[in-house]
Amino acid sequence: MTTLWESGDASGPAVHALVLGVGGYDWLHGGRNHVPRRSGDRLSRRLRQLTSPPASARTFYSVLQDQLSKHSGHPLGSIEAVISEPHGLSAPHPGGGRASLADVQEAFGAWYDRCDSHADNIALFFFCGHGVQLGAHGDHALLLQDAGHDPHHYFQNAVDIRRTIQNMRANRSSIQCYLIDACRDSHDLDLDYETLNATPLGQSRVRDREPEQLVVLSTSAGAPAYGDPDRPTVFTQAALRALFSPQPSSSGDDWQVTTTSVGPAINGLMGWPGLSVGASTEQQCVITGQVRGGTLFRFTECPGVPFHFDTDPPDSLAAADWTLRDARGNTTAYRAPANEPWCDSGPPGPGEVQVEFADGPYAATRQDVWLHPPCYGRMLKVDAQ
Repeated sequence: MTTLWESGDASGPAVHALVLGVGGYDWLHGGRNHVPRRSGDRLSRRLRQLTSPPASARTFYSVLQDQLSKHSGHPLGSIEAVISEPHGLSAPHPGGGRASLADVQEAFGAWYDRCDSHADNIALFFFCGHGVQLGAHGDHALLLQDAGHDPHHYFQNAVDIRRTIQNMRANRSSIQCYLIDACRDSHDLDLDYETLNATPLGQSRVRDREPEQLVVLSTSAGAPAYGDPDRPTVFTQAALRALFSPQPSSSGDDWQVTTTSVGPAINGLMGWPGLSVGASTEQQCVITGQVRGGTLFRFTECPGVPFHFDTDPPDSLAAADWTLRDARGNTTAYRAPANEPWCDSGPPGPGEVQVEFADGPYAATRQDVWLHPPCYGRMLKVDAQ
């Protein structure tokens, strides 16, 4: 079974998630079935086992379970999870096991049916693992655990993500969100491959219900996607923050996350120092699909806006005493001196950040700030006394 969690209440609209984290690959380097220098196999030497996708997938479903209990609107209806660890690592966590094509097809079928149960359902699809794309507009395959089983049909056990999304147009769920954290480089396969012939999930149907389909790819065409060992990727962290970083509604009565706000929020968060500092490298996500600004999540008030404050010159940071105040002068956050930049959250709107130094050669300074979702960052220039 691939069902990680199910509410059991199918009477109304809900959020249904399919979470795929593929770190263990049987036929790639380090896999249980890897055959060095196998005839016709051009990928297994280049692609290896991954530890970031399992961590990313578990973080994704854990945050969903936590956050969807805190907002008004659609409840969490179900989570289908398929997660594989690299060969030799145990899988004690929920969802751990195998992520073969058969496992993923089973999970997709259950997810599809739940999404199809109500026209106002929200479908969330998350994948983290290896990916291959032919050229800027060619086939994009998401590799599953048994990809490469047959070197003459290498991508038969991989997901054709474009055709999968196309197949979901027949589903009744009116809002669908696809978050794809995978490489999009070709590894030179485009020199002699015309198509990848990966397997689409679901069935192609004549019916088109014209759902909103938001697709966010973690990197640009021809580029790799990165993840640090045993940690959720920057894209995963950015996507989760973006899903729960609302903007004020047009009426001003509440705060909303919409199909048009998520993509730009992910891009902003991926470049925000609070997430990207210490990451392997920078990457730019790509936003596509057909959206009309539909509401994914609704909040009665805005959660705290994450911020990142640092000082220039860098050696002043360790002695910096920080205070954040709102427009009325009330202290909303404080931090004593520390060696790292100040990462916290504060209420949205205007305010002031102040940095003071009990000892040392630097003078206190303050700056006006305006915290707004999804994130805020500021470098404060401090002068010698």
